Amino acid sequence: MRNEMLNIGIIGIGHWGPNVVRNLADHPRVQLRYVCDIDTDAFKRVSKLVPKECQFVVDASVIFSDEDIDAVAIITYASTHYDLVKRALLSKKHVLCEKPLTLDAVEGEELCLLAEASGLKLMVGFTFLFNNGVHKLKELNSANILGKIHYLTSVRTHMGLVRQDVDVFWDLATHDISIMNFILDSMPEAVSATGAKVLGGIYYDVVFITLYYHDGTIGQIHVSWVDSNKERLVCIIGSKARVEFNDLNALETVRIFEKGISFNEPVEADFGKFRFLLRDGDIISPKIDVSEPLSQLIDSFVCAVMDDKEIIPDGRYALEVTKTLVAVQKSLASRGLRQLIK
Repeated sequence: MRNEMLNIGIIGIGHWGPNVVRNLADHPRVQLRYVCDIDTDAFKRVSKLVPKECQFVVDASVIFSDEDIDAVAIITYASTHYDLVKRALLSKKHVLCEKPLTLDAVEGEELCLLAEASGLKLMVGFTFLFNNGVHKLKELNSANILGKIHYLTSVRTHMGLVRQDVDVFWDLATHDISIMNFILDSMPEAVSATGAKVLGGIYYDVVFITLYYHDGTIGQIHVSWVDSNKERLVCIIGSKARVEFNDLNALETVRIFEKGISFNEPVEADFGKFRFLLRDGDIISPKIDVSEPLSQLIDSFVCAVMDDKEIIPDGRYALEVTKTLVAVQKSLASRGLRQLIK
């Protein structure tokens, strides 16, 4: 880096944008130079968060054309990501983009190639990959505490915020797919999905997704904008234990259930093929350090740009999630037929 500080501009300060503004403004190695949004009324919501030298602009071209700007954070509608990220990369800016990276796999591949050819960092905001609870799940799996993973389930429901440019799975299931891929250190090879448009709009607002991984592990995801019961739950069922991550439970974010079921060798023919063994055990709530995942994500991006550190959710990682979601879209269109992820 040519500077000791990372000069950055942010584009988009809608629902999630103010949180990104706050974390960028508070980071000791960041100089927030621009805040951009086409809605000037939005500036009022972040005016007290930004440094006095920060400029408010309505045209993103101002940021792209400023040679002193090192990086751009793009926190806009998903349908605008491809165009804005491409413009930023062509302007030689490192990019932090809200999830998903793109709504099209070909466009995602183009952005990855452009970043790689230009030597620029491209990071996508999968915040749950910086959640200490999710890291505990990966740690338990890596240490074989759970045994063989049979399947994973996730529920991500609430009443609203209903997006106006994408289906619910592009908005919410991006998190769950990224979490499952991270824990398993693998990408699904096929997917099937069903859903409904219960609000009467053009986009799916309730979707059920099944992911098929190469080793036989299954992931099942339920996302909804119309459920009055807000849930943020991920469960892993293994041969040794079951673990639950509840992001809404601040006291016991992760719980490990040591109960399980297994089988021994075949016994007498008239007894059946297997004898199943039920195993009882403790319920453990490990200590999870409290920290803001977005703050860790921002710091990871800063360190990636300034210190050339590795990025977990880079463009390639995000591209695999996009490919999966494209397959979800195809499966919905074919009334639930399994689709290979290409």
